[in-house]
Amino acid sequence: MVQEDKKRYKAKIAGNAFTIIGNESHYHMDIVNDLANEQLELIMGQSPTLTREQASILLAVNTLSIQVKQQELILDQRDEIVELKKEIAKVAELEDRLSKIEEREKEARKAVITENRQLTEDEMLNHIEVQKVLNQQVKEKIQKNNNQKKK
Repeated sequence: MVQEDKKRYKAKIAGNAFTIIGNESHYHMDIVNDLANEQLELIMGQSPTLTREQASILLAVNTLSIQVKQQELILDQRDEIVELKKEIAKVAELEDRLSKIEEREKEARKAVITENRQLTEDEMLNHIEVQKVLNQQVKEKIQKNNNQKKK
């Protein structure tokens, strides 16, 4: 495995010089450096009696809190993606069933027209099955819309 070259970045945070070694670009580190200084100034402005060390600790805690919230959001979104994939598979299966049933019904109608006869019991059941599948799709769509409105 080839290890990516580490980059050295000279940062100045709260008046202190740091050399940060990592994989991020200088542009990225400039943003992080500026953001850290802005946040420290904000914290110290809100609580002027804090030392820089205390303000730095609060900044670290705030940053970790944001990170935890973002990780929770990512996990929730992953769960939602899993559920959506299940629904997609279910819809695809229903569409496949519906397509097969519609094809059988089409053939039955053609046979009825060409043979000038009444539908058989199987042909009637196919028609009923098509209606059930269509009704199930409509019902699921309504439930999904209702669930989204509740959120």
